Amino acid sequence: MGEQGQVIFVCASCASPGITREAWSAWDVASQSWRLSELFDYAFCHRCHRRTQIEERTAEG
Repeated sequence: MGEQGQVIFVCASCASPGITREAWSAWDVASQSWRLSELFDYAFCHRCHRRTQIEERTAEG
């Protein structure tokens, strides 16, 4: 994907991209690797050090 149309996800409180979400992964025997199987709504900001909401923004530069 080119730069046009790219997005970034940030903390709704401080606009930091340093966020993570909870997820489950499952072992895939065929590929011999972990595959993301479930993504949850819980998000954590590592700058605010608390739970947050995620905002999607257009990536710049």
